[in-house]
Amino acid sequence: MARARMAETIREQINLATRNVLASQSLHDLVARECRDLRDAQISSGAASTVFSTFVDGRRNDAEEHVRLDNGIVSYVFSYLAQGVAFALAECQKRSPVHTGAFRKGWAVRVNGKWWARPAAAIQPGSIVEIVNTMPYARKIDTGGQETSVPPGIVEAVRQATRRQFPTLTIARKFINLTGGQDARGGPLPYVLKAQALKAALPGQNPMGLSASESPAVATAKIAPPVRS
Repeated sequence: MARARMAETIREQINLATRNVLASQSLHDLVARECRDLRDAQISSGAASTVFSTFVDGRRNDAEEHVRLDNGIVSYVFSYLAQGVAFALAECQKRSPVHTGAFRKGWAVRVNGKWWARPAAAIQPGSIVEIVNTMPYARKIDTGGQETSVPPGIVEAVRQATRRQFPTLTIARKFINLTGGQDARGGPLPYVLKAQALKAALPGQNPMGLSASESPAVATAKIAPPVRS
């Protein structure tokens, strides 16, 4: 009986000590610092994006200090969508023919079906992004129906270049129906032809553009419970 009571006393002392360790703020701070150091090392090496969301035990944007120390999980979800959109938009403009400058200025961004006037860096991970030229002759230029100073196929060339730079992005070349907004000359969208006092939408003039989405990269740290000797 004395041995049993002694064993129970020791077990209670160990449990109490373990709870004290798990509740230690300094240990939480240490674990949080280790997680952030690992994350920053991935970013510094170029293996991870500078744009990321933090999940602590499933809670989005919570502090790493709040992770459970007994099998808690800290995950960083890295997104290249904003960088990819900025790269693709710059490539579209760089590869555009220049005559009046309207076509080069006509490249625009839509995010989740709405026109986007903010910087590309503000695009949130998980968004569906479209890059399209709003000028009425954009499709002709891209398909070779209108001769310009550059070869046709601008959109496909940009798609391939962006895909090489950002392999986690899913990028498609597509025809996009535009509603609302204005083109680079201030004309309304969609473009309509005025003839004999009637307005008729030009058939087959849906602009060519890019659609981009993403399967983000994830880095996860699982916190093992402390081992007592």
